Amino acid sequence: MKKNLAKLQAKLPDFLQQVDTDTGIRVRHGETIKMHHLKKLRRRLARYKKEQGIVFVHGIGRRKTPLQRLTETLDEYIRRLKDYHWKLHTCGRRNSFAKTDTDATFMRMKEDAMKNGQLKPAYNIQYGSEAQFIVWADVFPKPTDRTTLIPFLEGMHQHLGRRYPNIVADAGYESEENYAYLKAHKQTAYIKPNNYEASKTRKWKHDIGRRENMQYLPDEDAYLCSEGRKLVVSGIRHAKSRTGFVSEKTCYTCKSCKDCPRKANCIHG
Repeated sequence: MKKNLAKLQAKLPDFLQQVDTDTGIRVRHGETIKMHHLKKLRRRLARYKKEQGIVFVHGIGRRKTPLQRLTETLDEYIRRLKDYHWKLHTCGRRNSFAKTDTDATFMRMKEDAMKNGQLKPAYNIQYGSEAQFIVWADVFPKPTDRTTLIPFLEGMHQHLGRRYPNIVADAGYESEENYAYLKAHKQTAYIKPNNYEASKTRKWKHDIGRRENMQYLPDEDAYLCSEGRKLVVSGIRHAKSRTGFVSEKTCYTCKSCKDCPRKANCIHG
């Protein structure tokens, strides 16, 4: 929808110029042509049609006037613009929605017996338990578990009036935002890291390009690679998630990798 909306916006300036050339009607607008500009133009074209006494024709073998072609094109642009805006508004922060149930989101379901991936409109149902009893449940239109933890815990706190000191969850809930939230509310996180299984493999442990396998120098805030060369702070990068959380990542760079015999094994890609 965003691509189609951008294509339509690209066509509108040329269309308005064509209207100005054929009818002398000009519509003032800013950098972006909005719906009220097109509706205003539609009213002016209708008034121009009445003043000129132009009759619109329909059917095979009947020639349309330039004004009728412009009006029909404008009506189509207005219809498409309304459709794009409605779909984007319905989608919200999601990537998709089902036409039969606009609250549902298309999600990749588990494979069936024939190993076929299922992409269907669905909901993400979350529940929390204590001592094998379900104490809270909620439904989300988000396909990933990572973005549901905070609203789930907030809903549980509002309805139950308490916060559990220990939160246990699987690897799908791991994110810096979730860790920061739990720390701010003095809750201990027992969340399995995404790289837990991979970090136990021999390939991971012998990868000299990973910072986990380098020696950290806390006094200098630097890393020491396998060749004894230092990686110092070269900058700080900020990234903003879809939920609005801003993460800060420190970048470390080696002063010189020239003539390093293990460079090919250290730098990937």
